[in-house]
Amino acid sequence: MAVLLLTLTALLAGQSAAPVAPGNRKAYCRGEVAGQYGTRPNYVTAGKLLKGPNGTTSVSGTVDRGSEGIKAFKCRFDAKGRFVDAMALTPDGE
Repeated sequence: MAVLLLTLTALLAGQSAAPVAPGNRKAYCRGEVAGQYGTRPNYVTAGKLLKGPNGTTSVSGTVDRGSEGIKAFKCRFDAKGRFVDAMALTPDGE
Protein backbone atom coordinates (compact mmCIF):
# COMPACT_ATOMS: atom_id res chain seq x y z
CA MET A 1 0.00 0.00 0.00
CA ALA A 2 2.79 2.46 0.91
CA VAL A 3 4.63 1.68 -2.35
CA LEU A 4 1.51 2.34 -4.39
CA LEU A 5 0.75 5.58 -2.53
CA LEU A 6 4.35 6.82 -2.87
CA THR A 7 4.36 6.08 -6.60
CA LEU A 8 0.88 7.47 -7.25
CA THR A 9 1.61 10.72 -5.39
CA ALA A 10 4.83 11.23 -7.32
CA LEU A 11 3.20 10.34 -10.62
CA LEU A 12 0.42 12.87 -10.15
CA ALA A 13 2.89 15.55 -9.10
CA GLY A 14 5.16 14.84 -12.05
CA GLN A 15 2.56 14.80 -14.83
CA SER A 16 3.02 18.44 -15.81
CA ALA A 17 6.56 18.87 -14.52
CA ALA A 18 9.16 20.67 -16.58
CA PRO A 19 12.21 18.70 -17.76
CA VAL A 20 15.04 18.40 -15.25
CA ALA A 21 18.59 18.83 -16.60
CA PRO A 22 20.63 15.61 -16.41
CA GLY A 23 23.08 17.19 -13.98
CA ASN A 24 20.25 18.08 -11.59
CA ARG A 25 18.28 14.83 -11.62
CA LYS A 26 20.05 13.24 -8.64
CA ALA A 27 19.42 16.33 -6.49
CA TYR A 28 15.83 16.58 -7.73
CA CYS A 29 15.30 12.93 -6.85
CA ARG A 30 16.76 13.44 -3.37
CA GLY A 31 14.39 16.35 -2.78
CA GLU A 32 11.33 14.42 -3.94
CA VAL A 33 12.19 11.38 -1.83
CA ALA A 34 12.94 13.53 1.22
CA GLY A 35 9.55 15.19 0.89
CA GLN A 36 7.72 11.91 0.45
CA TYR A 37 9.41 10.35 3.46
CA GLY A 38 9.13 13.49 5.61
CA THR A 39 12.87 13.84 6.12
CA ARG A 40 15.72 16.10 4.99
CA PRO A 41 17.62 15.59 1.74
CA ASN A 42 20.86 15.02 3.67
CA TYR A 43 19.36 11.70 4.87
CA VAL A 44 18.84 10.61 1.25
CA THR A 45 21.67 9.06 -0.77
CA ALA A 46 21.32 8.84 -4.54
CA GLY A 47 23.49 6.68 -6.78
CA LYS A 48 24.49 7.15 -10.41
CA LEU A 49 22.13 8.45 -13.05
CA LEU A 50 21.45 5.42 -15.26
CA LYS A 51 20.26 5.54 -18.86
CA GLY A 52 17.40 3.27 -19.75
CA PRO A 53 15.51 2.30 -22.88
CA ASN A 54 14.25 5.00 -25.22
CA GLY A 55 16.14 7.80 -23.46
CA THR A 56 14.65 7.31 -20.01
CA THR A 57 16.85 7.71 -16.93
CA SER A 58 16.69 6.53 -13.35
CA VAL A 59 18.41 7.06 -10.03
CA SER A 60 18.42 4.50 -7.21
CA GLY A 61 19.37 5.15 -3.63
CA THR A 62 18.50 4.90 0.03
CA VAL A 63 16.86 7.03 2.70
CA ASP A 64 17.82 6.73 6.36
CA ARG A 65 14.58 6.50 8.38
CA GLY A 66 16.31 6.28 11.75
CA SER A 67 14.66 3.64 13.92
CA GLU A 68 12.65 2.45 10.88
CA GLY A 69 15.86 1.49 9.10
CA ILE A 70 17.29 2.16 5.66
CA LYS A 71 14.75 2.20 2.83
CA ALA A 72 15.63 1.77 -0.85
CA PHE A 73 13.99 3.74 -3.66
CA LYS A 74 14.24 4.43 -7.38
CA CYS A 75 13.38 7.68 -9.16
CA ARG A 76 12.43 7.59 -12.83
CA PHE A 77 12.56 10.30 -15.48
CA ASP A 78 10.98 10.07 -18.94
CA ALA A 79 12.81 10.55 -22.25
CA LYS A 80 12.25 14.32 -22.04
CA GLY A 81 13.79 14.46 -18.57
CA ARG A 82 10.53 14.97 -16.69
CA PHE A 83 10.23 13.39 -13.26
CA VAL A 84 7.89 10.37 -13.44
CA ASP A 85 7.90 8.91 -9.94
CA ALA A 86 9.83 7.71 -6.92
CA MET A 87 9.20 4.06 -6.17
CA ALA A 88 9.83 2.57 -2.75
CA LEU A 89 11.83 -0.64 -3.15
CA THR A 90 11.80 -1.61 0.53
CA PRO A 91 8.50 -2.70 2.11
CA ASP A 92 7.30 -0.63 5.05
CA GLY A 93 5.81 -3.66 6.79
CA GLU A 94 2.21 -2.72 6.01
